[in-house]
Amino acid sequence: MSKIQLGETVPTDIKLNYVPYTEESSSILACSRPIELDLSTVFPGKTVVIVSVPGAFTPTCTESHIPAFVKGAAELKAKGVSEIIVLSSNDAFVLSAWGKALGDKGAIKFACDPQAKFSTKIGLAIEQEDPNVFKRTSRYALIVKDGKIHYVGQELAGGVTVSGFDAVLKAL
Repeated sequence: MSKIQLGETVPTDIKLNYVPYTEESSSILACSRPIELDLSTVFPGKTVVIVSVPGAFTPTCTESHIPAFVKGAAELKAKGVSEIIVLSSNDAFVLSAWGKALGDKGAIKFACDPQAKFSTKIGLAIEQEDPNVFKRTSRYALIVKDGKIHYVGQELAGGVTVSGFDAVLKAL
């Protein structure tokens, strides 16, 4: 599939899942059960930021990409963002632990894109030749306003530029 373009409608037929943050399960070693994140109920009438990473607990993702979103979540919400979703094809339990390790206390939904199906559908998965290799999402950021793409920033050369916090904040 070709990369999703500005103004296009974001698909909502793929169900993501995440583990909601609670004080009772705030320890990195505690975890609740994952629940479905139905995008058809997330997007209507809202501004949503989706930030995708190739993998939780990986160097670039953990050191220089997602910490700024955790630290700046309130700033994004002050600019009208209703939801912030960090997306990866890691399972929901790993993503929950990663969010806690990064200091998130529920401002962000760390959601699983199972087998990178959502990212593949919008043309933003990492293309891999080997069917035995874990399918991953690429590094990207989306701003979705009322279900339509307002911003797409995909990293093509490594590093964090167009998918980073500053780029997303500027695009709002």
